[in-house]
Order: sequence, then structure tokens, then C-alpha cells
Amino acid sequence: MQFENKTLRLAFFTAFAVSVYVLETFIPKPMPFMRLGLANIVILLLLASGDLKSAIIVAFTKTIIGGFFSGALISPTTILSLSGSAIAIIIMYFALKLPFNFSLIGVSIFGAVAHNLTQIVLVRILLIRSSAIFYLTPLLLILGIVTGIITGYLAHLINARFAQDSSEQFINETS
Repeated sequence: MQFENKTLRLAFFTAFAVSVYVLETFIPKPMPFMRLGLANIVILLLLASGDLKSAIIVAFTKTIIGGFFSGALISPTTILSLSGSAIAIIIMYFALKLPFNFSLIGVSIFGAVAHNLTQIVLVRILLIRSSAIFYLTPLLLILGIVTGIITGYLAHLINARFAQDSSEQFINETS
């Protein structure tokens, strides 16, 4: 998929991420705080393409607009999500810049785990003044790994599909 206008490209990816974010609210959750984070596929693809600025814009916009549509905009969930996204983007960006050539799955796992750990620290600081909240850390690490694998694998499939459909690969994983 080729976009001639950078603004149009950014609007498309933002709309897609917001749509996935909102649709994901309809997926039943075993725990209220658990989310697959499928909208982060877009952020992962943008980061892998080297477009850090667009990844940041899409991440924050999907959280704000998605929070509005899901009714969670004026809630601690939005602060936790924005903070987790900021740290996850930083971690994923640096994981992509390291000379280890992490796959999209590996980068996604780093981002999901960083997101979950950031959120649990913020919950401790802002909401629950007990260190007992950290008993959830092993569960959040496991969830981060599982959701990171799912998100990374789907991003890999989408990237491969774009590569198949065009002579020029949409995302270059080695950048």
C-alpha cells in the first residue's frame, strides 16, 4: 500500500489503530485490566519502518480517541495506557536500534512487558498504596510475553503480506 501524502498515511494508520482499539473492547476479558493490545500492531510496524514520530502520534491518538469511544477517557486507565505506551515505544525503538536484529516478535515482547511493568509501577504510585500490588508482576510478565508474541506475529504476517503485494517491502525489519 503506497501513500503519496504523509498526512494521509498518518490518518490511515491512526484510524486503523483506533478502530482496532475500540473493537478490542468487545473481546471478553478474563480480568478487567487485561487487553491484547492488537492496535499496537500499527505502532510496531511504524517503528520498524523507522517512523518514530508517526508511531508516537498514532499511539497517543489511539489511546485518547479510543478512550473517548470506549468511555474510559476520563479514568486512570487513560493515564496508565499513555504512560505504558510512552515507555513501550522507547523500549521498542531502542530494541530495533540495537545490533542484535530482534524480530518483530522480540521487539513486540519487549514493548508489551515494558508497558505492563510501567503500568504496575504507576498503579502502585497513583492508586494502590500497597506493595502487595507487585504480586501481580509474574502474571503481568507472562501476559506481556504472550500478548507480545501474538502482536508481533500478526505484525510479521502483515509485513509479509505487504511485501508479497508490492515490489517494495512496506517495512524493512533490518532498519
